[in-house]
Amino acid sequence: MATTSSVNRRPLEVQVARTLTKFGMIRAGEHVLVAISGGADSTALLLCLLQLAPALGIRLSAAHLNHCLRGEESESDEVFVRNLCKGLGLSLICEAIPVSPSGCAARGNLEETAREVRYDFLSRAAHQAGAQKIALGHTQNDQAETVLMRLFRGSGPRGLSGIQPVLGGLFIRPLLECQRREITAFLNGQGADYREDSTNRDVHYRRNRVRLELLPYVEKHLNPNAVRTLARHAAVAREVSDYLEKHAADALETVREPAKEGVSLSVKKLLELHPLMRKMSLRLALREIRGSLRGINERHVEAMVSLCLPGQSGRKIELPGDHLAARQFHSLVLSPKGEPPAGFSYELTLPGRRRIHEAGMNICADFKDRHQLPANLESTASRAYLDADRLPESLTVRSRLPGDRYGGPGRKKVKRMLIDARVPLRARSSLPMVAVPGGVIWIPGFQPSKSVAVSAQTVRCLVLEVKTC
Repeated sequence: MATTSSVNRRPLEVQVARTLTKFGMIRAGEHVLVAISGGADSTALLLCLLQLAPALGIRLSAAHLNHCLRGEESESDEVFVRNLCKGLGLSLICEAIPVSPSGCAARGNLEETAREVRYDFLSRAAHQAGAQKIALGHTQNDQAETVLMRLFRGSGPRGLSGIQPVLGGLFIRPLLECQRREITAFLNGQGADYREDSTNRDVHYRRNRVRLELLPYVEKHLNPNAVRTLARHAAVAREVSDYLEKHAADALETVREPAKEGVSLSVKKLLELHPLMRKMSLRLALREIRGSLRGINERHVEAMVSLCLPGQSGRKIELPGDHLAARQFHSLVLSPKGEPPAGFSYELTLPGRRRIHEAGMNICADFKDRHQLPANLESTASRAYLDADRLPESLTVRSRLPGDRYGGPGRKKVKRMLIDARVPLRARSSLPMVAVPGGVIWIPGFQPSKSVAVSAQTVRCLVLEVKTC
């Protein structure tokens, strides 16, 4: 982890440097893509990281997404960001993806849809820029608002842990321990301009109502330090949740039963667990098949627990995200709706190209001499560099098989890797596995197996790349 001295640093820069170190957000030599809307938070984040970059030993670039929601105001935001990055000498990836309020009904509310589109864009932009991290401008105020919203929604410990400082090893939030007033002071001290989003004053949006009405009331009448207090509560909830989930993961394995599709749990053993462990085990099982717990609250977990009671065999409940929980005799089965995707297997000649219809992508293979490639070679989610001389003349691209291991016998099970990475169960069936007779050597989204990874002795590389089609 890179470090930086606090000498001659502005207060915000000192706090951001502490947060970066505390959570191990950045390593020296990394390329960080800063998501910038033009608002106060993201503008301050960009300027702050720019000041810290030399000491941290990192490179910066920026990305801006125009949702086209506010007409001329959205266009002006984009112009502002372009001019700012040009003035700072930073490369910018900019894209316009219209998000229509009328088109959000099927996918959830406008805020959620815009968020999904934004994160997808940022992931693509990071790949395009060759960035290892994406910096987001969430603040301590955002954290406090999130905790309040989830508290009244009935969230458990994981939900009350709020916004995570680091997400998936890719997204980082360096401003998460900084308050909005500190950010404004930083910008004013530099004479820096920023954009104001008019929709931030619209109390029809739930978060704005919390920000503009509820939180000020709490600060005025209950606790003037409510923002910091709620953020501390989130940190404690995160520690509690991490501890409990570790024990819940062990408990889940004690109640798990063999299943061809989904997750099957012993009702008898579930009922023997402590009520808290029972609920947390069910949450982990749900996350295993869904990839996340978004949209799941205590009401859904209680409904699953009720299926474990006597006289419930044959009953089932629908869960958010097209999943089911069903009582089948002495088992509780969690599974996606519908039939599982069929398996597939294709030969990939080297060099060559193959379309994987089931995965909706193309996979390309090409040889490169090692000296033609950068010295600090690093595989990404969609591109892998392998030692060509350790490979056969052709590879197999297929769906996963029972007992698959990464790199061959004695290595980690592919099933456990996908569970740990929170890949949704249904998505695992269509995820392409690049395999040789000895086992799986690469899965898009993961680093290649060490058995075929590029080393100091590598002379010739095989470059594998997947692209959506």
